Amino acid sequence: MAEEELSASWKDHALEPAWRMRAVFEQKVMAPYRDTYRGDLGPAQVEALEELYQAGELRQQELAAALRITKQHASKIAARLEGRGFARQVPDDEDSRCRKVCLTDAGRAYVEAHIEEGSQEVRRLLGHLSPSEREELASAMDTVARLLEKA
Repeated sequence: MAEEELSASWKDHALEPAWRMRAVFEQKVMAPYRDTYRGDLGPAQVEALEELYQAGELRQQELAAALRITKQHASKIAARLEGRGFARQVPDDEDSRCRKVCLTDAGRAYVEAHIEEGSQEVRRLLGHLSPSEREELASAMDTVARLLEKA
């Protein structure tokens, strides 16, 4: 489907701005960041590391929900990350049937190194913007996030 046809098919739909923003953000910001992991880990493992980095620790079922996968798949991902020394699984003190997953110091350092590398790539990408445009973009992204978190 041609780009014009795709745009026309989304025209006048409430999802059009969200779709457009997601597509541009994924292409311009997230893809260069995630490319820093290329060859090291699979996409689901990278996303799991990101979720754990943000949350600190998650029950396996919370990790599964965040990744939109089954608990069994989340368990396998956690085991792979644990095998690489990036995460550890511990019993849940509140529910002995559950296990929590958290990053190790090595896992946190690994994610932070990739965040820094990805940030450099984004700074390079946005380098053509003036300082006021970069500030405007950051403010707009904060506004979108804040308003959607209220929804």
